[in-house]
Amino acid sequence: MLAVDYQTKLEQLLHSLSWKIEIPDEWSDYFEDTGRPAFFADDQRHNQRLKIRTCGVMWFEKSIPIRPRAKEPVGIYTRDFSRQGTGFLSPCEIYPEEQVRIVLPTFWVQVRVARTRRINSNCYEVGAILLLQHDPDAKAFMSDPPPVTV
Repeated sequence: MLAVDYQTKLEQLLHSLSWKIEIPDEWSDYFEDTGRPAFFADDQRHNQRLKIRTCGVMWFEKSIPIRPRAKEPVGIYTRDFSRQGTGFLSPCEIYPEEQVRIVLPTFWVQVRVARTRRINSNCYEVGAILLLQHDPDAKAFMSDPPPVTV
């Protein structure tokens, strides 16, 4: 029953968001390029990344002092996942060391941003380190969930 409520709440939230991400035209197959390992030249990561492309909802949990953040949710697109991190697209720049919560269809995560690269004025590629992964539950949608202690 809880999974159904989680799924319903997520669907409602996804439909209510103002989607501001502008994927570049040359990425027209973005959501079709999924399910296979992500390989990059000179990539020295220890854990393989798997391309998973879906919509999600992000909240800022810990911002940097010079950039306070709003409490409203933001629509994001996932790029890839590994055992220790995730990549996603955001409509706004996110700075290293900021912590965000990302709610996805089958789980939710709390991550710390490691890097951000500007693609265009409304699309930023973000790489983040996994802090905690959670099963679907109502805490994912709380305005102030318990803080991450890592």
